[in-house]
Amino acid sequence: MAIGQQAAVFRFDDFEVREREYTFVKAGQVTPVEPKAFRVLLILLRNPQKLITKEELLSAVWGNTAVSENSLARSIALLRRLLGDDMRSPRYIETVATVGYRFLCPVETKEDATGEREMASEKPAASDPETALAGRTHRNLRAIASISAVTLLLIVGVILWRNLPRLPRVTRVVQLTNDARTKSFRNHLPVTDGVHLYFVEGMPAGGSGIAEISAAGGETSQLLTSLREISAIYDIAPNFSELLVGNGVGLPPDPATGRAGGALELWIQPLPGGSPHRVGNFWATSACYTPDGSEILYADGRALVTINRDGSNPHELAKGPGEVWGLRYSPDGKRIRFNILGGPWLESSQWQIDANGSNLHPLLRNWKGPPFQCCGNWSPDGNYYFFQAGQGNDQAIWVMPEHRFIFAGGPGSPSRLITGPLLLSAPVPSADGKKLFVTGDELRVEPVRYDSKARRFESYLDGASIGSFEFSPDGKWIAYVSYPDMSLWRSRVDGTEKMQLTFSPVRVYAPRWSPDGSKIAFADAQFNRQLRISVISSSGGPSQSPPAAPPGTDPNWLPDGRSIIYGQFQPDATAILRLDLDTGKIVRISNSDGYYSPRVSPDGRYVSAFPPSSNELLLLDLKTNRWSTLAKGGVFGYNTWSHDSKYVYMRNVQAKSPSIVRVRISDARMEEVVSLKDLPQIADRYAGWFGFTPEGDPVLIRDRSTQEIYALELH
Repeated sequence: MAIGQQAAVFRFDDFEVREREYTFVKAGQVTPVEPKAFRVLLILLRNPQKLITKEELLSAVWGNTAVSENSLARSIALLRRLLGDDMRSPRYIETVATVGYRFLCPVETKEDATGEREMASEKPAASDPETALAGRTHRNLRAIASISAVTLLLIVGVILWRNLPRLPRVTRVVQLTNDARTKSFRNHLPVTDGVHLYFVEGMPAGGSGIAEISAAGGETSQLLTSLREISAIYDIAPNFSELLVGNGVGLPPDPATGRAGGALELWIQPLPGGSPHRVGNFWATSACYTPDGSEILYADGRALVTINRDGSNPHELAKGPGEVWGLRYSPDGKRIRFNILGGPWLESSQWQIDANGSNLHPLLRNWKGPPFQCCGNWSPDGNYYFFQAGQGNDQAIWVMPEHRFIFAGGPGSPSRLITGPLLLSAPVPSADGKKLFVTGDELRVEPVRYDSKARRFESYLDGASIGSFEFSPDGKWIAYVSYPDMSLWRSRVDGTEKMQLTFSPVRVYAPRWSPDGSKIAFADAQFNRQLRISVISSSGGPSQSPPAAPPGTDPNWLPDGRSIIYGQFQPDATAILRLDLDTGKIVRISNSDGYYSPRVSPDGRYVSAFPPSSNELLLLDLKTNRWSTLAKGGVFGYNTWSHDSKYVYMRNVQAKSPSIVRVRISDARMEEVVSLKDLPQIADRYAGWFGFTPEGDPVLIRDRSTQEIYALELH
């Protein structure tokens, strides 16, 4: 509300929006609304039937804060969900493509006179002169006392205010690297000794190492080390003499040893170079030095364990409520913070524990901010805590003051420090606290076809940013998923008659044409909910998820065109299911508990899948209903069939270099098809797809993203 502008109450249909109270009422029930989205709604309601441009909305709501149009689109999507509006046939908010938005419904606007009535009720009644004189004297004394009290409070307030840390703001952004290589793999943060910045560069499966750059920017150089599969730099020693690193590709869970999924070998790498040595025989999802550098705290899944620097004397400090990542001690050594990865949607939240292992609790228990939070770091003086939070590709850097008032314990509320247009992550304060180092990503991928005769990859489908696709059974159409927004599109093979089939918040993974080409099945990977199987007409229309079907992914049509086999995907239940779309009946495939990634052969005879350990390729004969082992001896992922049903292709990441291999059904012979060592791959499971051209050539997804490190200068 502008200065001097009267607050208003807006009414339309059965909705009421009260500007003064900042409330949204539907059918008499108050519903909470995100502040930015509420301000967008107010602007639209004050201008019904008028086109408001995106630039006007961004300027009015976000001001000088650097945000992308994704933030505005997210606010519009939130409002549509509150209103029950349909983007394709809107009743309330209309999208004018590339221009802006218009509020369609008639709006009744009334001034909110609540404040004026309250002021009027405080006017004193008339009295006789003597009583009035006494009253005035008494009021004067009260006024003097009040003025004195207020003056004292102001003085105390100024003292308190001047002693409070003030939130930093970004005054300048400087790009430090410019080598177009993958950095900070798996959201592990860089580290700094005050002079240099150290970070992982490259992908572990294709060869990665430790890179360093001056904290002021310049040329990137590689640290000399014998380690060749570094996935993370966990921490730097307090005396800056060595790095604590995680080596390996992050293997699946191993029930025999208790190793957590994604855990890495724990190593110490001397600085400025030298021979690294492994710390005991430990595997860690995260690790850091204790403040005095005498011990190491590491996490292997849920357990937080302290060990001596040589790996001796392990002692379990505590257990987290989920998988622990991003361990950090506070500058005073009294607290430990980390993020927990877990839950039905693999969300990430910030947690805190005292250094002695007591008082475990969520850090942002009542915060209404984004559901995904990770990668936190304290400022050197301990006054601020910087972390990453967002949803999907809409990520921002947040800052939280550690002290609200001198006499009030606990941290204050987080505030957004900076966002977009790049995807910002991994905040690391400089040694003097005057800069914040972050990683900036501009996500883009490209399908590439492998030419087996020329032995090289060539750009495919005009190099469009596509994460997965499939040709129709008659070869005339293609269904593809744009990346990173993950919308489903359909077009002729020559690119004509293009049509967008799904819209936000739907996020499509691995589309599959029905045998008659009339439908497309896919996994819907919407944020903050479990994966769901959905089916949509290839001619357009709303997608539908079978209401009784358990959450799952990887749908495959059976030849009858009425049934789908897919993988049930829940934290405590993984299996392979068969769904009859006509009746809704669901049957669990026998002996498939724990199996995942099912793929039906084109001839409908077999189903291939992986066990939990991912070290075998399993085959189900649908005629005999029996499972057998087709291949073993690797760490496999993403299996897919050849068009003639004679081979199963899959990734193998345990070999000396990652590769695509294939196994022949007739004799179980496995052979390498192509090495992936020199093919840049994005660290996103939704872009790990591969398939085939109609001619049978393998197609993979090459990473074309730019990922560089930036310095945010703070004031």
